[in-house]
Order: sequence, then C-alpha cells, then structure tokens
Amino acid sequence: MIKFFRHIRQQLVMENKTGRYFKYAIGEIILVVIGILIALSINNWNTNRLVKANEVNSLKQLNIDLKENYKELTDIYNYIDNSNNCGKKLLNHLEHNTTITDSLRYWVERFSGGNIFNNANTTYKNLENSSQNIISNDSLRLRITLMYEYDFANVHKREQMVYQEYFPIYKKELLENFKTGPIVDQWLEHQTLEINTPKDIEDLRENDTFKNAFVQLYNFRLLRLNWLNETIPTLEKLITDIDKEIKSKD
Repeated sequence: MIKFFRHIRQQLVMENKTGRYFKYAIGEIILVVIGILIALSINNWNTNRLVKANEVNSLKQLNIDLKENYKELTDIYNYIDNSNNCGKKLLNHLEHNTTITDSLRYWVERFSGGNIFNNANTTYKNLENSSQNIISNDSLRLRITLMYEYDFANVHKREQMVYQEYFPIYKKELLENFKTGPIVDQWLEHQTLEINTPKDIEDLRENDTFKNAFVQLYNFRLLRLNWLNETIPTLEKLITDIDKEIKSKD
C-alpha cells in the first residue's frame, strides 16, 4: 500500500503536476491521521473493555465474599440470640427450681459457648492494594470501604471485648460453680455425664458474684445484637446494589 502511494506521488512529480501533488499529499496525510485515530479508538475500546471486565469480575468476587460474611453474621446473630434465650431460662430455673435437669445443663452449655467472625476479605484486600480504582462507582466504592473498615472492624472489636473482658469473668465463675465432664480415659460404659452440672445448686441460687458475671455477659450480648441489627441490613443493601452494578455493566 505504501509503495502504491509512493508510486502515485512520483508520477505526479515527474508530470510536473505540483498542484495535484500537494492536494494528493494533503489527502494522504488526512488518511494517515484517520488511520491513526481509528487505531487509537480500537486500542481505547479494547482497553476499556478489559478494564470493565476486570471491574465486573472484581465486583462478582467481592459479592461472593460479602454474601459469605452476610451468612456468617446472620448465623452469629442467631447464635447469640439463642444463647441469651437459654441464659434467661437458666436464671429463671435457678430462681424457681432446685432440681438439676438435662435442660439446665443444656442452657448452661448454650450460654457458655461462643463463635468467631472470620470475615472473608481476600478480594477487598486485593482491591485495597491495587494502584488503580478498579471500582469506578465512587459512592459504591466508599460504601464497600466503610463496610470492611468500619462495620466489620467493629464486629471484630466487640468480639474481642467479649473474650477479653466479659467472658473471662464469667468463665471463672462457671468453673468455680459447675462440674466439668470426666477426663478422656474415663469415658467408659455407664459413665455418668456431669458436665455443666452445678456443684451446689442451693449455693448457686444465692451466688450474686456468679449472677453479676452472668448478667454482664448477657447485657453485652444484647448490645451486640443491637449493633448486628444495624450492620446486617446495611450489608444486605450493599450486596443488592453491587449486583445491580454488575448487571448494568454486563
């Protein structure tokens, strides 16, 4: 193609058709410029397509993580709520009953348990460490950041408060006032299971130290339920809006 244009230019020069030569040269320049612009446009289109595909893929992976976190936080909420309900039944039993039942042992077991929020955050960390703003929606990007850096961070912080401040006090009272199960080599046939059994139920009913430790843990769990009641719907709305953003770009 280049040889073809060169041949035409040479022929025009040889025929001394200067005016036509300049017109042709200008036309050739215009064609070259148009070709460059088309090439740049195609290159930009390909670049934008790849950027868009990367954003959609990141949003999809992020929502997989967020949906896992939503399920986990919902499970934690239900666990805490169930634990506190068992706690209420335990205190009510101690106030009105002196018998030791399997239900009593179950309530102690449930109230004394716990769980940990694992926080699926691999995709968020990758986005955070990226030198580019992969998520183009500024508002959505801010909400995602707040969810991880504020809401999830507070879930972890309050969880630590349970296990560092409230639970150790309660656990100490639990070990002092309840029997533990038999050691492993005593798990024999006809072995009586005494785990979570009050050592002296009459004494336990009058034990204000145990009740105070119990109530402190119970009340802080109520606060955690209130906080989770704010975080979970916010997370659910974020997941929905990310899904909408993905559909708008597909």
